[in-house]
Amino acid sequence: MPPLWIQPLGNSRKGNKILSNNKITVLRRGSFLGLHLLERLDLRSNIISTVQPGAFLGLGELKRLDLSNNRIGCLSSETFQGLPRLLRLNMSGNIFSGLQPGLFDELPALKAVDFGTEFLTCDCRLQWVLPWARNHSVQLSERTLCTYPSALHAQALGGLQEAQLRCEGALELHTHHLIPSLRQVVFQGDRLPFQCSASYLGNDTHIRWYHNRDPVEGDEQTGILLAESLVHDCTFITSELTLSHIGLWASGEWECSVSTVQGNASKKVEIVVLETSASYCPAERVANNRGDFRWPRTLAGVTGLQYPFTSVPLSGGSPGTRASRRCDRAGRWEPGDYSHCLYTNDITRVLYTFVLMPINASNALTLAHQLRVYTAEAASFSDTMDVVYVAQMIQKFLGYIDQIKELVEVMVDMASNLMLVDEHLLWLAQREDKACSGIVGALERIGGAALSPHAQHISVNSRNVALEAYLIKPHSYVGLTCTAFQRREVGVPGMQPGSAGQNAPPEPEPSTDQQLRFRCTTGRPNVSLSSFHIKNSVALASIQLPPSLFSSLPAALAPSGPPDCTLQLLVFRNGRLFRSHGNASRPGAAGPGKRRGVATPVIFAGTSGCGVGNLTEPVAVSLRHWAEGTEPMAAWWSQEGPGGPGGWSSEGCRLHSSQPGASSLHCLHLGNVAVLMELSAFPREAGGPGAGLHPVVYPCTALLLLCLFSTIITYILHHSSIHVSRKGWHMLLNLCFHVAMTSAVFAGGITLTDYQVVCQAVGITLHYSSLSTLLWMGVKARVLHKELTWRAPPPQEGDPAPPAPRPMLRFYLIAGGIPLIICGITAAVNIHNYRDHSPYCWLVWRPSLGAFYIPVALILLVTWIYFLCAGLRLRGPLTRSPKGGNSRGSLEPGEEPRGSPRLRSSGPLLSDSGSLLAAGSAGAVTPVPPEYGDGLYSPGAQLGALVTTHFLYLAMWACGALAVSQRWLPRVGCDRRRRRTRPPAGLPPEGEPTLTPSEGSDTSAAPLPDLPAQRRSASRDTLKGGGTAPEESKRRSYPLNSASLNGVPKGGAKYDDMGLTGNEAAGGGCMKTGLWKSETTV
Repeated sequence: MPPLWIQPLGNSRKGNKILSNNKITVLRRGSFLGLHLLERLDLRSNIISTVQPGAFLGLGELKRLDLSNNRIGCLSSETFQGLPRLLRLNMSGNIFSGLQPGLFDELPALKAVDFGTEFLTCDCRLQWVLPWARNHSVQLSERTLCTYPSALHAQALGGLQEAQLRCEGALELHTHHLIPSLRQVVFQGDRLPFQCSASYLGNDTHIRWYHNRDPVEGDEQTGILLAESLVHDCTFITSELTLSHIGLWASGEWECSVSTVQGNASKKVEIVVLETSASYCPAERVANNRGDFRWPRTLAGVTGLQYPFTSVPLSGGSPGTRASRRCDRAGRWEPGDYSHCLYTNDITRVLYTFVLMPINASNALTLAHQLRVYTAEAASFSDTMDVVYVAQMIQKFLGYIDQIKELVEVMVDMASNLMLVDEHLLWLAQREDKACSGIVGALERIGGAALSPHAQHISVNSRNVALEAYLIKPHSYVGLTCTAFQRREVGVPGMQPGSAGQNAPPEPEPSTDQQLRFRCTTGRPNVSLSSFHIKNSVALASIQLPPSLFSSLPAALAPSGPPDCTLQLLVFRNGRLFRSHGNASRPGAAGPGKRRGVATPVIFAGTSGCGVGNLTEPVAVSLRHWAEGTEPMAAWWSQEGPGGPGGWSSEGCRLHSSQPGASSLHCLHLGNVAVLMELSAFPREAGGPGAGLHPVVYPCTALLLLCLFSTIITYILHHSSIHVSRKGWHMLLNLCFHVAMTSAVFAGGITLTDYQVVCQAVGITLHYSSLSTLLWMGVKARVLHKELTWRAPPPQEGDPAPPAPRPMLRFYLIAGGIPLIICGITAAVNIHNYRDHSPYCWLVWRPSLGAFYIPVALILLVTWIYFLCAGLRLRGPLTRSPKGGNSRGSLEPGEEPRGSPRLRSSGPLLSDSGSLLAAGSAGAVTPVPPEYGDGLYSPGAQLGALVTTHFLYLAMWACGALAVSQRWLPRVGCDRRRRRTRPPAGLPPEGEPTLTPSEGSDTSAAPLPDLPAQRRSASRDTLKGGGTAPEESKRRSYPLNSASLNGVPKGGAKYDDMGLTGNEAAGGGCMKTGLWKSETTV
């Protein structure tokens, strides 16, 4: 049915007229003449867009008019002429956004009105409605709700105050569209039209076009066609721009700007014009601290937008959270902008929020305390921006010290904590934002900001930084000597005087309760670092300021009443905060294994409030060494060094004397002073190139792998000669293989963090092999428990043949399939779960809980339950068979043991040893009577060997984890070894028994001639309870071969010919392999 408009109806009946849902588009003037008795007119749900003036003439008795849900946008006071008795008017659901003043002047009897629309803007243009409704007693419907501005959204217009209806703030338009809205890629010579539509707010609404922020005017010669703006239904304004012949000049941003008296609003679209031979940027993957970004192959001149690969929003996302990167005209990627993306590291994200928070005097102390909590874990910082953000916060807190004195202690604590950060991260933070120089500079200015006539002294102690500041009068100054010291902790190496020259560790880590302190005295007393007078303390540095320090004050300060001066002292435990790009600090800059670095604490002296000229007497400084080195040099720190932001310089300082443990120097100016040396050893940089494990780990791992692969090869080559069941053979080989895989991958790849793909492969392999090894042990425990509890029924005549053996596939599905599923799911969810800026290649903490530690806990629980049940079964009365044998039908129905026909026919059904020690029992076997059993290890020996291997593997795994996660562990072992007292030559160490031939050492004497016979009969003598059976059984059942499976003999240090203690073994990687000897020959 085509659209209609209302013609004069000419019907004078009294009542209602319902014309809803009729697709009426226009109400012409006089459309209702002749209906003077009509009281209700329903025109809702049509498509009326135009109501001509006088359209309702002739409806003198009309009381209700419904124009809702149409497309009326233009209304004026002439629209409602001829309705003197109208009581209710409904105009809701139309498209107008405002009403002209005086619209209802022709409706004197109006009592209720509803004009809520989806575009209704409650601003100053509707301010006249409220007083009009109040003066004429007109009720505004509760359904008349504001849509704009957003501050008044969904609020009833009748409930607002006139003051709330104002035209202020940012311009909000109910309609603003630009077509096309997405980036366009076109070729030279193409035609491209633009259309911009916006809300029409009055005669002051205009649309203007811009290209790269330059105004655009119509120019047919250049191909720019700009049409006049059109207004539709008094609600929308539209402008069209056409580029008829596009050239390279058209590349860039095209902007449609809507300007009104209230403000401006704009929409932009990017146009990329390609030449006929366009270039491309190749696909590239970028991984940084903001996430993993995969940039596709992109046309030259196009700017790409990407979400992090692991953080794509499920239901869309704000464009502001995406990274942008431009491919230039030459087909090369420009540096990307990742600043809008969130950090992947939780700590970095939190520190970034601290930087964004506004700081004032009321919240500065609270924020400082909260930030100090995060810096307490500074040793685990893995991102350069962690240091940068903390440094920025410290500098912000400096501005509130004069109001909040408590900030001094918090700032010093945070600087002390940052000295625990990895050296390479500190160097990168200094290069990125001069973070280290900013921290040092903030600490140097604390005294001048905090001291006042009411607070003339400040003293702050911390783990790595100590501060002392005084407010002094220059004319009464007589000299000052200060010594930085710390309490001596008994048993801590490197704290004894003179220990620096005796292979001390490069940089001792102080304990938590050891803090640097200052002790200052006036005058010039003689202070020696080696003979410090405070009990149980060791002096690390001292500085002596001459009495003539202020004698060279400028003439401006010479009056009789000079102002007070601030004298501040600082001591830093090491030089980690003094990073430069030159040879002085950058690791490896002076050649392989050698560089000039800070070998002593750094001490600072400075003044504030009064200048100090050229000193007539030098400042004497004594510093204790914490590292060995050669060619000592006195140096002071300049904030603007020759190699970049900050550097060491020897100008004005000279070395007075140098001893193996300490040096003294004289300087003719104040500042940060230290002694530099050509160092031969440095603390390892976590994750840096060349980082490795403790040296002991590698030979021990090699020895362990040799034993494991020897066992594997022996069992493969001689499987027909070794008496072991099919299940035991498979389990032993798989267990040895997975232990070898875990050890080899750990030693060779745990620290390869510089190669992301390799590091992730190492993490996945370690994850799989660790779980699989534990599962193979659990499967073996289950089989052993079943052997002890299952008994075959006695054979009877007529019984069918025993069933075929069950396949081994079920064990492979359990011990190999479950780890594959867990590792696959973990890697599929987020491959970066296996490396997230960690100093080693392993699972990050949170995913590891569900992907590793919880499965391991379940596996261990089940395995230990099997161990417990098997042990209880062995202690029960049914352990032995009636004939005194030590086996309970270990083979399942239909299964035969691996071995020669001679062994299979030698007596009763042979036991499935399935033992890790089965290699030791597969030699030449002498036939024995049936009552003596099969000559294999008893189930108790098998269970003991399996339990021992199980816990040794757990200990090896835990020690390996500690070796890479705790930096102090290898050093503690070495220090204890260094302090250990060596026994005289030829005597064993105290507390360690001498090995005897009965203990199975290859270094023992040759065995007696009858020893083989004793070994063959040991297990049988044990069952019989012979006189020498206990001793012989103890020797026979000792798991000598267990070293080939897990690298650690049961005797611990007893079989370690290197002379290391247990603590040394733990500190060195915890994989010490003792000597072992097989009992039989295959």
